[in-house]
Amino acid sequence: MIPETHFIKKGDSSFLKKVNETRLLYFLYKEGPISRVDLSREAHMSKAAVSEIINRLYDAGLVLDVGKGQSTSKGGKRPTLIRLNPERGYVFGLEIKRSETIIALANIDGDLLTTSVVEYETGSPSFLVLDRVVNEMQSILQRKKISHENLIAIGIGAPGQIDYAKGNLLVADTLKNWAHEPLSEVFQRTFNVPVILENDVNTIALGEYLYGVGKNEKDLVCIAISDGIGSGIIQNQSLVKGVQGAAGEIGYIEFIRPFDRPLNFILNGHKIFGDILSEKNLFKGINKSLGVDPDTAFKRSMMSEYLSLAENQNIPVCRVLDEYAYVLGSLCLNLQKTLNPGIMILNGFVVENSPYLVDRVHHEVEESLKNIPITFRSRILVGGLKIEAGLRGAVVMALQTLFNPTQENPFLDRLVGENA
Repeated sequence: MIPETHFIKKGDSSFLKKVNETRLLYFLYKEGPISRVDLSREAHMSKAAVSEIINRLYDAGLVLDVGKGQSTSKGGKRPTLIRLNPERGYVFGLEIKRSETIIALANIDGDLLTTSVVEYETGSPSFLVLDRVVNEMQSILQRKKISHENLIAIGIGAPGQIDYAKGNLLVADTLKNWAHEPLSEVFQRTFNVPVILENDVNTIALGEYLYGVGKNEKDLVCIAISDGIGSGIIQNQSLVKGVQGAAGEIGYIEFIRPFDRPLNFILNGHKIFGDILSEKNLFKGINKSLGVDPDTAFKRSMMSEYLSLAENQNIPVCRVLDEYAYVLGSLCLNLQKTLNPGIMILNGFVVENSPYLVDRVHHEVEESLKNIPITFRSRILVGGLKIEAGLRGAVVMALQTLFNPTQENPFLDRLVGENA
C-alpha cells in the first residue's frame, strides 16, 4: 500500500514532489495501463499535477504510451493509456537456502526474466556463498546487457529471525554461523541500491498474496513446510512481523500429544511442530512404516515415490500421512482460532505433491470444528506459485522501494531528480 503522507512538514515541497511521483508510479504499477484521467481520480490529484509529473516520468523513460482506451458513454476523444516501461528498470529477488541460493532478475512490471541457482555445501561460511552469489548476479546483468545504473533494488528472503535495523540475520538455525554477518551490506556495497531483507516464509506469503491464491484476500496465513515449518501472516493487507520480527514462528510451538490418538510413526521423540512436521521427519516415519531403515538419507525423489503410493491407497504410507495430517490439522485449527484469516495457504513440496495428505488435513480440521460452538471457516488451500512464491515475494519487496518516498533510492533520484 502507498505510504501515508501526514508526516510531511509544511513547505517541504521537494519531498512532496517525490511523494506525488512515487504515488503515481505505484498506481501505474498496480492499475496500468491506465489513462491520465483515471490516474488522477485514483491518486486523488488534479489533472494538471498528474500531467506535470507524468511528463517528467516520460522524460525519465519510466512511462510509455500503449494505445487508446474506450470512449465514455458521452463519446468524445478516446483517452491515451499509459503504463510503466518494463525495460527501464530491473530488480533482483533472492531466496537464500541451506545449500543453494535462487536468483531471479525481474523487470519493473515484476516479470521474471531469468533465474539462476548457486549451489554450495551445507554449512558453508557466508562470505564464500555471498561472493559467489554476487558474481552470478553480475554475470546475469552482463548476459542481459543491463547496466548497474538500471538496477532499482534487491529483495532477499532468508531463513531465520531478521534484524531489520542492521539488515542481517539475528537468529539463523538453518544457516549455521550466518547470524550477525553483514548480509545486506555485501549487496549494497557492490550494487549501490537498497537491499530489503525479509524472513523467507514472509516472502512466500507476500508472493502468494500478490500473485498466487491469496491475491483477492485481505487476511491470510501462509504455512511453509520444508526443513521445519513457519508461517507468514498478512492482516488487513499488511505483513505482521511482531515486536522483534518473530511473528509466525509457529515451529517452536509445543504439540500436545492426544490420549485418544496413537501416533506411532510421526512423533519420533519430537515435541515441537517444527520438528514433527519437517519433511525429513515425515520421510523417517514412512520408512519405519515400510520397514526401511529410518536413518536412510532423505531424498526428494524417494519422497515423491512415497507420496505417489498414497494416491494408490498404500496402507503403510497412508497410515503415516494420516498421523501427519492430524498434527498439521491441529496446527491449522489453532491458527484459525487465533487469527481467523480468510484463507490458509499450505506451501511446500509435501503438500504440493500429495492430494491425499491435503484431503486428510481438510478432514481433520472439519471434524474438530464440529466440536466448537463458534464458526471458524478459513479456507485451506495449496499455494499456487510453488517454488516461485518466495522469489515473487522478494521481487515485490525490491519493487516497493521504487514506490516508497521514505526509502532512499539512487535509481529514482537519478531518473526523476534530474528532470525535476
